[in-house]
Amino acid sequence: MSKNQKVAFWLAFIGFCVVATATIYPQGAFNHMDFGGALILVLMYLVCAFFIHRYIKKNPSEVEKWFQK
Repeated sequence: MSKNQKVAFWLAFIGFCVVATATIYPQGAFNHMDFGGALILVLMYLVCAFFIHRYIKKNPSEVEKWFQK
């Protein structure tokens, strides 16, 4: 992956994590969370990371358009 693709991946993934966490926090998703719940949450985030990575890797021309001035 090129530098721009890596930057795009990390920006998209961190943005997803922040928005997803902020969305489920008011619903009480983190109240009394045990190890199993945390593991499921991390696995769901990693599944989303996989699909974000796959999209960015398969569309390099689209990603390069995002970084043109």
